[in-house]
Amino acid sequence: MLFQTPLFFIFFAILMPLYAATMQRLRLQNAIVMVASYIFYAVWDLRFLSLIITATSVAFLLGPGVAGQEISRRQLRHALLFLLVGCAASFVPGLPGTLFYLACCLGLGVALLVFVPWANRQDSTRRAKASLAFGAVFNLGLLAFFKYFNFFADSLVDLANLAGVELGYVTLKVVLPVGISFFTFQKLAYLIDIKRGRVQPEDDIIKFGAFVAYFPQLVAGPIERAGHLLRQFDTPRTITRQGLATGAGLFLWGMFKKVVIADNIAPLANLAFADPSAASAGVLWVGLLAFTFQIYCDFSGYSDMARGLARAMGLELMVNFNIPYVSRTPSEFWERWHISLSSWLRDYLYIPLGGNRGGPIGTYRNLFLTMLLGGLWHGASWTFVAWGAFHGGILILYRLAAVDKWLDGAPREGAGAMVRDLGLIVLMFALTLFGWLLFRAASMADVVDYAAGLFSHGDLLAGAWGQLAAFLLPLFLVQWLQLRLRDLEFLPRVPGFVRLNMVLGLVFALLFLAPAAPSAFIYFDF
Repeated sequence: MLFQTPLFFIFFAILMPLYAATMQRLRLQNAIVMVASYIFYAVWDLRFLSLIITATSVAFLLGPGVAGQEISRRQLRHALLFLLVGCAASFVPGLPGTLFYLACCLGLGVALLVFVPWANRQDSTRRAKASLAFGAVFNLGLLAFFKYFNFFADSLVDLANLAGVELGYVTLKVVLPVGISFFTFQKLAYLIDIKRGRVQPEDDIIKFGAFVAYFPQLVAGPIERAGHLLRQFDTPRTITRQGLATGAGLFLWGMFKKVVIADNIAPLANLAFADPSAASAGVLWVGLLAFTFQIYCDFSGYSDMARGLARAMGLELMVNFNIPYVSRTPSEFWERWHISLSSWLRDYLYIPLGGNRGGPIGTYRNLFLTMLLGGLWHGASWTFVAWGAFHGGILILYRLAAVDKWLDGAPREGAGAMVRDLGLIVLMFALTLFGWLLFRAASMADVVDYAAGLFSHGDLLAGAWGQLAAFLLPLFLVQWLQLRLRDLEFLPRVPGFVRLNMVLGLVFALLFLAPAAPSAFIYFDF
């Protein structure tokens, strides 16, 4: 269910009165959020609803074990009942794959019936380690199977073919569930945070189910931490006029970025990347710039819309983007781009690997491995691996040159500082452009063709520069104001007449400039 479709507006219009009517009944309100989130997800593919319910049951049940506590019969009973009811509800006879998923759910239930009594017989330290290991293997196993099986199987087949061996039977038609990377990382963070003592295990499976499946951020983030979002389900939420107003503003701006900007410049990127060896330099430059802003407006637009919906419901999601293309260094870029993922990789991968505690060589190794795995998180392709390796490489180069340390001690004001910062921003943007080329290209061969064509394929003015500039101008104006006012949500601060005209401008642009058919968000594929 896409945010920008009539179906979603009908869904939200039905949900909000029910949600508002239960503001004094916390558990019922959480149950409404959970059921609504399951309906929202089931619209994509009913078969995978059982996947979310299964993963929720496992994380809920393992939470006390990870904390070193005994897993009670009540918790086991609730988790198994939740698992069975959820899987039965998502079972539709005749739907391909349904029997397979149901069988997997039942098998998992049996495994939990065996694991829990065994874990309860162990001492607290061993129980905690075993429960965390079970949760990590289960979650990462799901992610590996659904997201990476085809990639590694195809790579194995290709290697075997080079040796003259046929392995065609290895491949399977595994369908990628929408949002699996996001909710898998969210549940992993919950279990790890319990182990670290940052949160307590949740004993209300309805509340936990609402946290895991919360529909605004379920399929494309931000990747929320239990200490931030789960705790907000502890108390009844209230719908306020300010929350509705600012939430609507965030949603409207996010929808404009997605529908008016991203979807209208997407054809320019598609044209260039379809056959880079045949396109002129102008078309290739326009296409690369178009994708650079398409992916930003598409993804940050989703994040803004998700935050707006949550705020209207009395909840607050984290800021996921902070004008990333004005970054001066790679480290600053990752503090501004997909903040929930970059902070997740820092806290749950880079620091456990050793962070910067192992000397320069260890630090560079940890940076590179973190970014390499961050690239692979985005998708099962060698171009994503190359994208991660590239960003890991430039992080290391900037650290070797001590650019961030130099900036910390350099003057922040004056003409010289402005020229210096502008030069660093231009350089970082150029590096980011090459990174997006790796990210978007269909193969490494296309990367080579595209990069060569940027400087050797003739007329630089051949591309649709005017069309690209026209759609990007509103983005530049708004982000200039955000920088100038140092406020991502500056709209309430401007005069009422200006605010009204800005809102009307966004509405009319959505009415008259939106493509005929809505398109899915790019990060639904990750």
